Amino acid sequence: MSKFLCIASTSISAIVFLVFLLDLIAGIPVGKANATMDIIFVLCSAGVAALSVLALRQQK
Repeated sequence: MSKFLCIASTSISAIVFLVFLLDLIAGIPVGKANATMDIIFVLCSAGVAALSVLALRQQK
């Protein structure tokens, strides 16, 4: 169960990372509404992905 949660959080944070990076670069999902929020979401989702990968490595 815990491996599933680690993989799920990595996947979800990767999707969030890609969506907000795409918005920051191209303005596709919401049209560059707020660049500061895009940067914050990109950094936070990268942090969550890194933490979930580290937790997954400890599970093995």
